[in-house]
Amino acid sequence: MAPAEEWPAGRLVADAPPYAVVTAAIVSRYQQVVGDRSLRSVARQAGIDATSLGRMLAGETVPDVHTLAVLEDAVASDLWPPRRDRRQRST
Repeated sequence: MAPAEEWPAGRLVADAPPYAVVTAAIVSRYQQVVGDRSLRSVARQAGIDATSLGRMLAGETVPDVHTLAVLEDAVASDLWPPRRDRRQRST
């Protein structure tokens, strides 16, 4: 996908799967809207495990529909990127 120090804004490898592009966009949006709230406080409000949220934010896992839905509620913002924002960013 992208080197850890560049995730989620860095360029993705040329053959990165579409879900990696979407996950990077979700993480970028999360970072924009979360403000100064801690990962643990967001996870607690969403009713999900903080470790799982941390792994998703690090690009180690892909969020499922439930996780995305409860995160959007917890941060009071849409996280799924519009189609125009899902361009392949490759090296």
